[in-house]
Amino acid sequence: MVVGDVYKIRVIAGAHDTVNCPVSVELPLCYEKNAFFTLAINGKRKFMPCQASKSEKGVRLTWIVPRLKAGSSLALVAKPDPEAKTAEAVTLRDWIGQGRVDIWVGKTLFSRYHYARKWVRPFLHPVIGPSGVRMTRNWPIVKGVKGEHRDHIHHKSLWVAYGECDDTDNWSEEPGHGFQRHQAFDRLVSGPVYGEIVARNHWCTGRETKQFEETRAMRFYATPEGERLMDLDVTFRMTEGKVVFRDTKEGGLVSVRVASSMDVRNGGRIENGYGGVNEGETWGRKAPWCDYSGLADGRHVGLAIFDHEKNPRYPTEWHVRDYGLMTANCFAWKHYRPEDGQSGDMIFPKGAVRQWRYRLFIHNGDARTGKVREHFLDYIAPPSVLLE
Repeated sequence: MVVGDVYKIRVIAGAHDTVNCPVSVELPLCYEKNAFFTLAINGKRKFMPCQASKSEKGVRLTWIVPRLKAGSSLALVAKPDPEAKTAEAVTLRDWIGQGRVDIWVGKTLFSRYHYARKWVRPFLHPVIGPSGVRMTRNWPIVKGVKGEHRDHIHHKSLWVAYGECDDTDNWSEEPGHGFQRHQAFDRLVSGPVYGEIVARNHWCTGRETKQFEETRAMRFYATPEGERLMDLDVTFRMTEGKVVFRDTKEGGLVSVRVASSMDVRNGGRIENGYGGVNEGETWGRKAPWCDYSGLADGRHVGLAIFDHEKNPRYPTEWHVRDYGLMTANCFAWKHYRPEDGQSGDMIFPKGAVRQWRYRLFIHNGDARTGKVREHFLDYIAPPSVLLE
């Protein structure tokens, strides 16, 4: 319902409690950079920041629902306010000369997106979680950190890669490996609810001949200090010709190498969405999410990856290891189930466009105490948002 410039909105929870869940609604109005919601709770009103972006219907407003009990609802009033001085809760800074973008949530560094040509392919490092702890391995980006394992030089913190794109190895850094070359940023957005990086990369052969294009969209939300949320969308466009992603375990469209202190061999824990624990019950098995938890800087923390239900071959299989690797790889069927005699090859004809979507959730404790299951449900079944 619209009264003048005021939009009445209702947010309705489903059958599970919601905590710190991003939601959006499209409004038929002219684009404004920022806006505010007034949120009614028990008769009291307070301002809730939201973020406006252009959409096909006018404006898409996005905000974070802090807490909503199962089956309950919130009444919101949205009014465009172009003069509102909204603090940028997520701030991006592009250090062009150094080939990196810093991502700040409030006054805390969350990560840096490294895209300089000195690297074989772009990646995020560090990944900083609750209480300022570093959740991913520093080596080989930062060397000399005591206690870190120094294997698999291509495991750079948080990255996207695949090992057999036709005959090109765009996973390892062995002789003849392929490259991912940064081309440009389509968007670098700071804001009161989220920051967003949309980067265009060319995936290339070992001779740096272009094979196809990738658009990598990363959205970082302004969640409370004890949690972090990041959405990752990976879109491939086969601009040069047909490409086959061949069946190999050496790859993953979202990959993490956790801090060495979090490894299962150092007391950490892997758990998937079906209750499988550690490599023996999770490697090569399908699951809608997978979580890796353990001690980082003396604190018990975890990182989960959620597979989106609209992704090809959902739910994905997981190439996840007790030594600290966790990656979503839906292609390696001959490795996961050799007895079936099936190939996991995926063929992309010239002109094909394919998208994969994931959410990363960083939390305190293990999967149970961090409420990973509940946050996964928020990802695939968020509260409904209705115009009244």
